[in-house]
Amino acid sequence: MRRITFLLFVFLTQFVFAQFTSEDVKFYVGEGDQTAYMVIDFKDETDDRSYAWGFRYNASENPTFQDILETIEMEEPAFEIDQTGGFLNDIIYNNHSQLSGEPDWWSTWSGSSIEMFEMNGGIGEVVENGMWYGCSYGFSNPEAEAPITPIPAYSSLWLNHNDIENWIGTGSDRSLVIVDFGTSTDSVEDSFVFGIQYDGSLTAEEALSIIENNTNYFSYTFDSEEVTDVQLDIHSGQNSAENQWKYYTGTNLSNWQTATDFNQIQLTNNSWVGLSFSERRPYIPQEAETVLKSTKFSSDDLLVYPNPVASNIKIQTEKEVTAVNIYNAAGQLVLSSKMKNIDLTHLQSGFYQIHISTNEGVAIKKLIKK
Repeated sequence: MRRITFLLFVFLTQFVFAQFTSEDVKFYVGEGDQTAYMVIDFKDETDDRSYAWGFRYNASENPTFQDILETIEMEEPAFEIDQTGGFLNDIIYNNHSQLSGEPDWWSTWSGSSIEMFEMNGGIGEVVENGMWYGCSYGFSNPEAEAPITPIPAYSSLWLNHNDIENWIGTGSDRSLVIVDFGTSTDSVEDSFVFGIQYDGSLTAEEALSIIENNTNYFSYTFDSEEVTDVQLDIHSGQNSAENQWKYYTGTNLSNWQTATDFNQIQLTNNSWVGLSFSERRPYIPQEAETVLKSTKFSSDDLLVYPNPVASNIKIQTEKEVTAVNIYNAAGQLVLSSKMKNIDLTHLQSGFYQIHISTNEGVAIKKLIKK
């Protein structure tokens, strides 16, 4: 019990004092050479109660705090405000809604950073370059509190079903599955989306199974009702004490909600599921099929054995092998060869991916080193 209490204290301490800067902001509204920031805290006891946006403008426009809110409303269909006579009544954003006087009112804040927030004179305040502005639900019940550390807001318009060219499976119902490894390659986020088709409903684990059964570059491990390992091309994420896969549900990128039990997630038409191997919620993805189509081919007649392996592996195929590359769980290349018999004695125990290049493409298989 003492250990659990301590870990909870550490978590809460990190949550309260985590720094959030302009580099963490993802969604910018407006145009211009000046930048300000908006944080809105709904204080509704959810784990996504506070969000941050960026606001761009020209100094000659002399925009106000109210202009930031109205610009977000104009560019984000899921965001709505109600203000009268320079007084902020309501803010509604996806499933978050806090109404004026029921039971409290909104307070407004500004400062040079989130840590420096102080109550200001209201939404008529003129915006300054580099400044942070905030709305927090609560004015006098029991008291006003500055917005807490936010998460970056995403746009509901960044991704929709029309962006998907390749759909996996058959059926009249469609869902998106987004897998975000929390890393980037050549300044592109390692986040990937699959479009799946089915009839009726299915579990999130069944959705992953559809993807695995219809591609040769994606695999996952499901153990004790948890996703413990995901492999996608050279990208991989394996649960550890430091990091674990996190789950989200939604219908667009702006309304992700945390799901604690992957086994209980049910997908129906137009619903989405996201997996993330970092603290960020699944971000703007690349379509996996389009990105990786040059590396896939039928590998039914290609065998890698033994697997798990203690020392040597053998590659059995009638195709001409031009290269064999083995990557560790962190996506790092650890061995290259052109042989069909390879000594792996020096590799540490764990999960690996073996990429076997032939004149027809690249086959990707999971490998376990004992």
